[in-house]
Amino acid sequence: EQITGYVEDTGEGRWTVEQAIAHSVPMPAIASALFMRFRSRQDDTFAGKVLAALRNEFGGHAVKEKE
Repeated sequence: EQITGYVEDTGEGRWTVEQAIAHSVPMPAIASALFMRFRSRQDDTFAGKVLAALRNEFGGHAVKEKE
């Protein structure tokens, strides 16, 4: 309950998608994951909170806490 649904992107996924586009390589799963990160910045959803918590737990990514 204390975290928001905001999911930060570190730039790796963005870079991967940009390179995939530049080389005409389809990467729908990574692109979809990146777009979900962007979507999380619009609304505070339960799905965003779950994603933020999972990324924090398994990857050590920072989470935004409610003020």
